[in-house]
Amino acid sequence: MNLEAIILTLIIGVSLVFFFVRLFQVIRVIRKGAKEKWSNQLLIRIKNVIVDGIFQRKVYREWTAGILHACIFWAFVFLFFSVIEIVGEGYFEGYRLPLGPLNGPLYLAQDFVAFLGIIGVFIALYRRTISKPKRLMHEGNRAAIVMLLFILIILVSFLLLNSARIIEDETHAMASWRPISASTASFISWIGLAGIAPTLEFSMWWLHILALFIFLAWFPYTKHSHLVFAVFNILFKKPEPAGAMTPIPSEKMDSPGAQSVYDLSWISILNGFACTECGRCTDNCPANASGTSLDPMHLMTRLRDATLGKASPLQTSTMTATDGGVPAIHDLFISVHTPQAVWSCMTCLACVDGCPVMNNHLSKLMEMRRRLVSKGEIDVGLQRALESLDRYGNSFKGTPKARTKWTRKSDTQIKDVRKEQVDFLWFVGDYASYDARCQEMTAQTSKVFNKIGINYGILFEGERNAGNDIRRVGEEGLYEKLRDQNLETIKGCTYRDIITTDPHTYNTLKNEYPGMNGGRVLHYTELLEELIRSGRLTFARKLSYKVTYHDPCYLGRYNGIYDAPRNVLQALGVEIVEMPRNRQKSFCCGAGGGRIWMEEIPEEKERPADLRIKEAASLKNVNTIVVTCPKDYVMFIDAVKAAGLENTLQIKDLIELVEEAL
Repeated sequence: MNLEAIILTLIIGVSLVFFFVRLFQVIRVIRKGAKEKWSNQLLIRIKNVIVDGIFQRKVYREWTAGILHACIFWAFVFLFFSVIEIVGEGYFEGYRLPLGPLNGPLYLAQDFVAFLGIIGVFIALYRRTISKPKRLMHEGNRAAIVMLLFILIILVSFLLLNSARIIEDETHAMASWRPISASTASFISWIGLAGIAPTLEFSMWWLHILALFIFLAWFPYTKHSHLVFAVFNILFKKPEPAGAMTPIPSEKMDSPGAQSVYDLSWISILNGFACTECGRCTDNCPANASGTSLDPMHLMTRLRDATLGKASPLQTSTMTATDGGVPAIHDLFISVHTPQAVWSCMTCLACVDGCPVMNNHLSKLMEMRRRLVSKGEIDVGLQRALESLDRYGNSFKGTPKARTKWTRKSDTQIKDVRKEQVDFLWFVGDYASYDARCQEMTAQTSKVFNKIGINYGILFEGERNAGNDIRRVGEEGLYEKLRDQNLETIKGCTYRDIITTDPHTYNTLKNEYPGMNGGRVLHYTELLEELIRSGRLTFARKLSYKVTYHDPCYLGRYNGIYDAPRNVLQALGVEIVEMPRNRQKSFCCGAGGGRIWMEEIPEEKERPADLRIKEAASLKNVNTIVVTCPKDYVMFIDAVKAAGLENTLQIKDLIELVEEAL
């Protein structure tokens, strides 16, 4: 073995030692997490890896970031084969992969993707050093810049190496298949530097080798560890609906939730190492936009750091151990996020939906909430709501009979589904039943159902809160109690499908209630759309309004219902002007995750509902926001009043427009 081969072997060996030491260190801490099964629905998981891992579907939601990332990613994919050849040359002179006729097309692809990769690196460097979007300006930015420079060196040295070889041998077989390298070679010769070709080849070969293996040794210690862990993260992501929370395991009923990082599942810990630190989750977080300390990206990075024993910015020198003797470095409420930050989450799913590597930020926050609830460390307003829900089955301290007070405004007698067979069981929900601001709207819904001939009934005083938000504040026991009461009542009813007017109720009935007599669970907008398409629902007149539509989190991001409300609006004849943040980017009203029951957070500068109203008010000649959620209705009514816009902006439920057009 010659000296060159010995040096190359040492470089590769040292690099691989650093790489595998870190890899095994990470695997070891991941395995300390709680057990979680992942082997079900393997075909769906493989599809997710292809769509979101290899072709990176979510990355392209942001065009600039998507293009630059694609350029760099595919450059590395195709240059993998060149790495084998270049390393092989260190041991066997002139080594080439035995690909026969495929070598030429492979060289052509490598030449172009290397050039595109260089463009991608320059765009990325521009973003991180000049344009500086807020979401990228965090503590990991400097390391990201250094890694980009290493990638740039790898790509440039690759092209210059090939150019030098073409200068040395203009008849070189690769010349016709490497047009960019050949053009660079021609330029070098044209400026009279052809004589440096041997030196250039030697230096670029070693520069390429050094940059490549320094990169290999270092990247697992940075946020670029996602290059290894992201694909596995996507593979292990639960294929179940986003709206279905994981029940508390029976063995953890005595101490539900998570206090230590190792109370979380091993997949949750893996999430931290898959994080790309792109900041999309934080950029889309309504709690963060409102000024609270909740930061979904730091939730991931601090979780990762805590498992590795790295001190958190939240931790002080006086912090040692907490409940159960958990070391401060591993305590989620010390090293990852404070209780106040945990309670500020609105469970809108924007962080999860926006994550390109399929991280689930919410699962960590929900486990932390479960632990806080088990210790009684909850907000005063939330405590009152939970007590009312436990005693009365609703958060309004209303008696069961008061639940149907709104029916007095209905034009016909409403069937009791417990006594009569119906086509549709209408699960009305708490806010639609008890809140004075929503009762008129609920009565209008009943009138519309009557006018279009829907055979429906309600549970009257037999209905209880469905439990969606109760579960998401961490009160699993109360959720199960109310769920079982509702299921027992529904079990004795004869119906075909269930209708809801509240997306929160819709989500938990559809995704978390077992059985439901086998019928569908529909949001009322889905039912109206079906009736319009079948011709059973027609309108006497067209409406000439110009409106904007707000996508509810639990209807849109959680359950993918974006088109049904818009199709109904189009059938009504109204003109829809979309807000900048619409459909899956819709901005939360701030009510979800139990926030509607809680006291205001002192650090909150501006409520999400206020921010959303500002967004709607910025639209030209639009004076109506259409909603399809009682909680949105309540939150936006208050926000319009707070902004003093009562005379210029009105909040209407879609059902109000439907009734007007009938």
